[in-house]
Amino acid sequence: MKNKGITYSIQQVSEMTGISKQLIRKWEDRYGLIQPQRLDNGYRVYSVVELDLLKAVTKLIQNGNSIKQAVNIVQSPDFKFEDVLNEEPSITDLALVFLKNLETAGEISDDKKILHTLQQAHHTLGVQHLLDDVVVPFLWRIGELWGNQSWVEYQEAIASQTVRDFLANLRRGMYVPEDAPLVIGSCLPGEYHEIPLHILLVQCSMRGFRTMMLGQSPAPNAIESIVDRMNPNYVLLSASTDAPLQNSLDELKALDQFASTKSNTLFLLGGSGAMNTAGEITLNAIQLSKNSLDKIL
Repeated sequence: MKNKGITYSIQQVSEMTGISKQLIRKWEDRYGLIQPQRLDNGYRVYSVVELDLLKAVTKLIQNGNSIKQAVNIVQSPDFKFEDVLNEEPSITDLALVFLKNLETAGEISDDKKILHTLQQAHHTLGVQHLLDDVVVPFLWRIGELWGNQSWVEYQEAIASQTVRDFLANLRRGMYVPEDAPLVIGSCLPGEYHEIPLHILLVQCSMRGFRTMMLGQSPAPNAIESIVDRMNPNYVLLSASTDAPLQNSLDELKALDQFASTKSNTLFLLGGSGAMNTAGEITLNAIQLSKNSLDKIL
């Protein structure tokens, strides 16, 4: 069943229906087809039902009805959406709309719009599709735009930080029993790319694990201190770049030695940086893993 609490901007409605924003407003004013709510700033927001009305009218017109005939049909007492709309928009179609809106918001560095779009995607698609079909592709797109210099540093930073904050709050909002196994996530010293860990910890929370995030480039001995204090079942370490393995190898070796003393805690190290240099390092207690979630489960 559709979530009746979801609302969409006129831009999103235009993209999902193929109707121009000008025509949407015209149909609203001339035919009273829809009555969108107005936010305090005057912007229209459209409900799922209004979105379906516009889709139904569009399909009826495509089937040969005039606009007036189409409006009369959908406004008749015995009208049923299923008679016109035979199938829901696919996950892929919805995800593409959210991705386009995220890129548009990132282009103007509108963190509030990025956050709102992520929230909409979450409520519309659910957590797993949000991660797989929206968050990860958007992060790749940020990297692409940054790499080809289409975006400058502040655009990349604001978009990435907003995604990171959203994921952190999403994870904290998930209920997990207090006696559930504990997973601690931390970048290696010298590693500042923490978003992959946030994604992994959200997935752990979805599966009933308690989670804690230590963060990027922790201070020396910070990981050892929190493990001593919290006694986690798992410690997920991340190196998205090779910087920690090139510049902080002594810290990693010390952490590996510490891990050998913690028989009740499994230490896993993942990330592209770790995988790319796997043949250059020897670890005894810390396990290299391409998919730490599979190891945990």
